[in-house]
Amino acid sequence: MFKISGGAMRGVWLFLAHTLTFCSLAQAAEQYTISGEFQGCEYGKLYELDGGGVLECQEYKYFYEYRPIVIASGREVIVIGNEKVSAYLHDGSVFTTHVADEFDGCDNDKIYKLDNGILFQCNTYHYHYAYRPEVKIFVIKGRTPIVFIDGEQYNGTLLKAN
Repeated sequence: MFKISGGAMRGVWLFLAHTLTFCSLAQAAEQYTISGEFQGCEYGKLYELDGGGVLECQEYKYFYEYRPIVIASGREVIVIGNEKVSAYLHDGSVFTTHVADEFDGCDNDKIYKLDNGILFQCNTYHYHYAYRPEVKIFVIKGRTPIVFIDGEQYNGTLLKAN
């Protein structure tokens, strides 16, 4: 049988409290992976997460990593890769498709057919040419869909084809 003096017992309790607190924090953290390239944060920039979900940057911080690991506590991002970053996790999905033909930028009310049968109607003007560029549609709970064509965000409306 052990007998521990008062000072030693206090040290044991401090050790246990520290260990249990660390374990609780470690269990509260969750791990995600960004799909594809991470090209730094800009306020409002969106990234698709493997397995579903969307990461939204809340600050500017540039660094590059391919498929970095994201550690978050609840919805708050703690780190991306090895960098501390202010970002938020959203419930949402990303749908990837392509413009069905040539894309020569947006002009008010111009409509493009997408491979998935949806139509995209432009609400602003921006010139950019690409043949069958990739389209990513971010659907975040509580928001209107956000459309990226060839990596650039475009304001517009998604319409169901007849």
